[in-house]
Amino acid sequence: MRAREDCLVCILKQALNTARIATRNAARRREILNKIAVLLPGLRLDQTPAALSKDVYTITSEITGKRDPYLCLKKETNKAALRLLPSIRRMVRGAVDPLEAAVKAAIAGNIIDLGIGHTFDIRRDIRRIIDEPLTVSVLPRFRRELKRGRLCVYLGDNAGEIVFDSLLVEAMAEKGVRVIFVVKSGPIINDATVSDAKIGGLDRIADIIETGSDDIGINWRRVSPVFKKAVADADFLIAKGHGNFETCEDRHENFYFLLKAKCEVVASVLGVPLGSTVFTHISRTRRAFHKGRLLK
Repeated sequence: MRAREDCLVCILKQALNTARIATRNAARRREILNKIAVLLPGLRLDQTPAALSKDVYTITSEITGKRDPYLCLKKETNKAALRLLPSIRRMVRGAVDPLEAAVKAAIAGNIIDLGIGHTFDIRRDIRRIIDEPLTVSVLPRFRRELKRGRLCVYLGDNAGEIVFDSLLVEAMAEKGVRVIFVVKSGPIINDATVSDAKIGGLDRIADIIETGSDDIGINWRRVSPVFKKAVADADFLIAKGHGNFETCEDRHENFYFLLKAKCEVVASVLGVPLGSTVFTHISRTRRAFHKGRLLK
């Protein structure tokens, strides 16, 4: 997915939000904004939005000396998600279609996105999303992927969010699917790392590997050999959230995307209204999004 002019404005918003999280020092916050502003004229829109945004977090860390400015917030969202998990698991297990409910729970977790600074209420929003129909759903096609002995590579997104991904991982494991869950190799925004995956219990139900870098989404030029092999061996892949969508939607692999469309650019690419809950698929053979009933 290629960036648009809107993404330049979003970069400044991310810079301001991250600066406020990283430091109380007004002079340092202004320095962060000034350095990002200087970069804007030279940014090429033939990159992904994820690639364009990376400098925000590198510069913030350099100026503040904080390698992981979101660390405290990640710990808080992990704790909040774990407190809520038992009741959400009961909702999923008691649903008419537990697999669909697990998919919804995973998408609902995508509200935990701290980089763009939007507001959310974990308890209220997750329950609401699980209760409502998805805007786009390819559940029938996905259900056919779940066969014993198959391999799913699951690209995780944010700390806290991955706690709810565990419900979908559990549902796939019950079908005999082996899951490799992927996290970042270093801190970037509030993206999950190995420690977050262990806190969320993912290591008990899946194999945990790292991307090989601390990039937003997947930087395919910096991935590790272990990650490359997992992708090559996978029967299908699940990519969570905006960053993974932005960096994987043009790939040839058998990708399913789970996300809440939280920005106009991503919503436009998907062809859905802003705020939509999306479970879509891209074919190996034709670059087209598949939507719901078309796949039945």
